Amino acid sequence: MTSFSAQIQLAQQASQRLEVTCNNCGFNTICFPRGLTQKEVAELDDVVQRRKVLHKGEYLFRAGDPFHGLIAVKSGSAKLTYQDENGNEHILALLLPGELLGFDGFSANVYRCSAQALDTLSYCELPASQITQLCQRIPPLFKEILRHAGDALEAQREQMVFIKKTAEERLASFLLDLSGRYGYRGFSGHEFSIGFTRQELGNYLDLALATVSRTLKQFEKEGWIKLQGKKVTILDSDNLQKLSCCGKKSASA
Repeated sequence: MTSFSAQIQLAQQASQRLEVTCNNCGFNTICFPRGLTQKEVAELDDVVQRRKVLHKGEYLFRAGDPFHGLIAVKSGSAKLTYQDENGNEHILALLLPGELLGFDGFSANVYRCSAQALDTLSYCELPASQITQLCQRIPPLFKEILRHAGDALEAQREQMVFIKKTAEERLASFLLDLSGRYGYRGFSGHEFSIGFTRQELGNYLDLALATVSRTLKQFEKEGWIKLQGKKVTILDSDNLQKLSCCGKKSASA
């Protein structure tokens, strides 16, 4: 299995050799083009804008910015955040390649959340000014946008259930979810970047920093994972699965 870092290097080299379009993008079965004919994809490709690369910490958009379009992550990862009335930041989602964001901009033509790059990131954008006309010309595109919006709502529903679990169950579920999402994209599902810092992970899972650190170290002691900075290697997915589903207690002993 090619390592996660090697896969990233290969993807970067490939992007330098070939201009990525909707037709040849490796995530075209995850992103907008799924279910579209080649002609419809070509028409979409004429409208989609390929943006510059962002660096860690830079924003795709901020809460309050005018809605300028739906965004598809091409490479790298981003976090979607919301700031409450007391100025506290809440992390709502971790976005991986092929995933879309910006749906909250539809309601009032401004973004309600902020999206920030967690590492070097590139993305495509479907301009807001073109969405209505494009959906009229390509009816299946409207269905695809609704599908992605539905997926976002489902993720929020799962998050509500998620935070009712124990700390061990939350972390096991998070690692398995991330493993599956990376695997679905053709990356290694056993060795990957968590994306978040420990502090951000605690924010996302609604756990104290000390609890996150202690639980990850316990998972490592059990021989279930190996940690190196943000990189994690899954060594025993079966026990993580048992803990996630059944609340196995050995990790919290």
